[in-house]
Amino acid sequence: MDDDRFLERLRVEARQLRYEADDVMLTRLTAGVRARIAAQPSVESFLARWFRPLVASLVALAFAATVGVQWYEHAQQQSTTLEAAMSADPIEISVDGNTYTLSH
Repeated sequence: MDDDRFLERLRVEARQLRYEADDVMLTRLTAGVRARIAAQPSVESFLARWFRPLVASLVALAFAATVGVQWYEHAQQQSTTLEAAMSADPIEISVDGNTYTLSH
């Protein structure tokens, strides 16, 4: 099937799905658009539109920083405990009566 026949068939099938708005719907839509254009935003709503994304970005940044700090501290504690365990008492392993000592 070539592209022209495919596109023509697609247009024919899509015609059934097309929504034709009646006069009442067009009137309501136009009135809604005009009301939104005519309504002047208050200072509070204007500031809220600017500050909401800003605050959301700051919250995301604070969350990422908190997770990063916790991860870093956790990694530091693990390496400290590993070093402490290695420098503590040596590990002794007995196999067939022979004792082997593992130390730092």
